[in-house]
Amino acid sequence: MNFAGRMDFLQDKELLNAMELTETEDMISFSAGFPSPETYPVEDIKESFIKVLENEGKEALSYCSTSGYGTLREIIAKRMQDKFGLQYDKSEVIITSGSQQALDMSGMLFIDKGDVILFETPSYLGAVNALKAYEAELVAVPTDHDGIQIDALKEALDRYGSRVKLIYVIPDFQNPTGRSWSPERRKEFMDFIGDYDIAVLEDAAYSELSFEEQLEKPLSYYDKKGQVVYVGTFSKTFCPGLRVAWLCARHEIMEKYLILKNAADLSSSAIAQRQMAYYLQHHDLDAHIKKISKLYQERRDTMMKVIAQEFPKEAHYVVPKGGLFIWMELPENKDARELLKRAYAEKVAFIPGGSFYPSGVKNNEMRLNFSNMSEEEIRKGMRILGRLTREYLLEK
Repeated sequence: MNFAGRMDFLQDKELLNAMELTETEDMISFSAGFPSPETYPVEDIKESFIKVLENEGKEALSYCSTSGYGTLREIIAKRMQDKFGLQYDKSEVIITSGSQQALDMSGMLFIDKGDVILFETPSYLGAVNALKAYEAELVAVPTDHDGIQIDALKEALDRYGSRVKLIYVIPDFQNPTGRSWSPERRKEFMDFIGDYDIAVLEDAAYSELSFEEQLEKPLSYYDKKGQVVYVGTFSKTFCPGLRVAWLCARHEIMEKYLILKNAADLSSSAIAQRQMAYYLQHHDLDAHIKKISKLYQERRDTMMKVIAQEFPKEAHYVVPKGGLFIWMELPENKDARELLKRAYAEKVAFIPGGSFYPSGVKNNEMRLNFSNMSEEEIRKGMRILGRLTREYLLEK
């Protein structure tokens, strides 16, 4: 059978393997970037579905508007204003079937074959594959501890010129590094990019999973021209199984997204949207997020403690202030894929960092997820991984 040529350069293997590893018996997996199932508010969700079916069952089991359930869009718009100071109304919010659909539609909207997409690097593998499918050239822009490097961004824009159509970034607790942009870098970036006619895709999947009281302002807050497409989701703060996410942008852009959304699936699940709206009206999502963030902070602390005790000093890392990930860098002459083979033999898994580079590869890095394993599993698995890392680094 003949397949489309784009299948030759899509690289979902690492992501698919990560998802499979989480279901392998006895495997301690630090690979998949999942929230912990024990945090899902199952009873509240059950109650919400029952109430929705009792009170509006026919509507919930029918199609809904392409843009999404109006009440849910109103709630999301108000929530974004209250938490981040973002001035969107419900007409500037579209409900999508997970944030992955929002990324896919963004590629369809902005990218023609041969166009250039700039990625902060390393970056989320799911976005790399979603956008690469539109046969764009993916160009990596280096980051530092404050965010994307503006000098490197300028260099890329000077080099590729009008071919650059989109910039993809995760400013908060980034996947895979766990780092966040500083407020100064966010403003500097938006002031700089405002001189260009380029869309900015802001993936805010982790923005509320902060271990500190203060949430940073999104890039959208500093957007003076309407360049930013903001993508939010309930998958990390509530549960991923409902596949309820959203994107926000100015009206001119939203009209185009609506056309694509209608062509893709007509609308997202009506019952999932109504359930989500009911939950938000009758329960305290912020209290739930605070609770799960505390759990994830405890698991991060457990992982950091074992790293400090068991890993060699040549393994470098940064302590994340939120999110789900720790990023570790080994000496340049070492390959995290080799370490994974040894770890896998002892029932421990992680994702080698080379998978997260849109162009070019660094094989000496690795992503560790701390949200999805218990503290006991974290201690056991990280001690094994620490021992294997020490042994591997001693080899010539």
